[in-house]
Amino acid sequence: MVSKSITNLLNKYGSVTVVVYIWCIGIVIAMVVFNIQPLLEIMPWFKFTIGCNMFIFFLELYLDIRQSFTIRAFNYPNSNYHEIKYHIQNILGLINFSRTESTIGFIIECLVLYFGVLVGIYNINDYVWFYFGFNRSYEITRGMAYLLEISLISSLVRLPFEMYRIYIDQPSNEDNSNNNNNSCETTTTNNNNNNNNNNNNINNNINNNKTPAGETNKTYDKFNKDWIKQIIWDQIKMFLISLFVGLPLLTITLSMFYWQYPYQWFTIVIFVSIVALFFSDLYPSIAYLFNNFSVLEDCELRNEISELSRKLNFPLHEIYTMDGSKRVSHSNAFLMGFWTSSFVLYDNLIKQLTTQEILAIIGHEIGHHKFMHNMKHLLIQLVFVGNFIYLFSSVVNLQVFYVGFGFDRVDVSVGLVLFSYLYSTFANLLRFVTNLIRREFEYAADAYAIENGLEMKKALVAMHGKGVYIKPDRFFSLYYYSHPTLMERLESIDLIKKSLSTNNNNNNNNNNNTATTTTDNIKINNKKLD
Repeated sequence: MVSKSITNLLNKYGSVTVVVYIWCIGIVIAMVVFNIQPLLEIMPWFKFTIGCNMFIFFLELYLDIRQSFTIRAFNYPNSNYHEIKYHIQNILGLINFSRTESTIGFIIECLVLYFGVLVGIYNINDYVWFYFGFNRSYEITRGMAYLLEISLISSLVRLPFEMYRIYIDQPSNEDNSNNNNNSCETTTTNNNNNNNNNNNNINNNINNNKTPAGETNKTYDKFNKDWIKQIIWDQIKMFLISLFVGLPLLTITLSMFYWQYPYQWFTIVIFVSIVALFFSDLYPSIAYLFNNFSVLEDCELRNEISELSRKLNFPLHEIYTMDGSKRVSHSNAFLMGFWTSSFVLYDNLIKQLTTQEILAIIGHEIGHHKFMHNMKHLLIQLVFVGNFIYLFSSVVNLQVFYVGFGFDRVDVSVGLVLFSYLYSTFANLLRFVTNLIRREFEYAADAYAIENGLEMKKALVAMHGKGVYIKPDRFFSLYYYSHPTLMERLESIDLIKKSLSTNNNNNNNNNNNTATTTTDNIKINNKKLD
């Protein structure tokens, strides 16, 4: 009976999801039942933190090496050699960029911790506040200032890498000039759309040989005033959002850690959960600051999406378009809203895909809604956040934790910074677990769309556009990618179709056998009547 129940759970929710749910329940029970304080008091915190970060660094280095060998070994005889060679070099270049960023970040972290840079910043912050008459009774104010200083310095260190990452993902002229395959035109207005047409993707420039040797004009166009203005304006908006929304929430959370009371961590987890639920539906208001949204006008596409939603009993609230091509070259569609569900379509998705292909993408998103994937993902994230809060509340008042890093007193703001360095290791491993779940969600949503007669394969190929696609190393993909790659999804779709075909054949055979048996019974009864 028990084994049958377990089998039913695995078939309904997926093996990975069930295992993670059981693990999450175990974490919650462990946090309530077990006392880990004696273990924390004898922990060599500095060596443990460096060791954990070193483990993640070399793990990711190993995965990058595996990916490099997989890419170099790729050989597809039906493809153009020069196109394959360029594509491989492009992927290897991105891996090298990521590895360079990780290496520099790891070295900086080790140097910052070893030479007591955090201690120096804390002492300077302490001196400045004392100079202006704010003594240690203003610990929350002083702590918030320290966190802002660390955050600002960290952001400045990462800024060059973020700028380059945004730079290589800029949309190209070819992306923005695709013909619209639908009988729909959106009413989205954007003052910068024409300006963005001048921002050619560096990859396309190299691929099409538009930049002769010795010339840098085409590449330099990427750094035109409009692009730089957009990036700076986005950073200002993000800073203001952090200042007016994130800062008050962080202040409240920090204050709750300063106050001492029983089951402190549990209260903070409840507060964070309420905030997460609130902001999950506030996303559209924030997204409006960065992109232009408009309601999809009445047209064939809107009518088909509405009809599909009615057919699949999906509570559709509205259909929006978003000027996603303003910032990125890839197309996308997603569900927006937690309590009410609306579809958001990138403008380049409407340009690149036919109506039937977009309907397949919409069916995939409806599958996420039917299986409550967003709710499940949120609950798992809250368990992970609760785990962080529980562990942090266990070490935040330990003198030995601070002494190991060169601090001579307990301070919650300092503890939060130090614990973030340590917990980043576990966050990467938890990200791997989350990726497993989200990938399973994607496969389930693909299966839902296929079961309802939608052609996911054509939609995915059209969505990714023309090009050469190389299946990545399995472990590299599992660790880094929250979604399966195109090749992985296409293979999965083939298996799903094969499984559905087998099931249909079995059902037809069963129906034929039933019909034959019924006919034989009728003949026997007729003979008896005779």
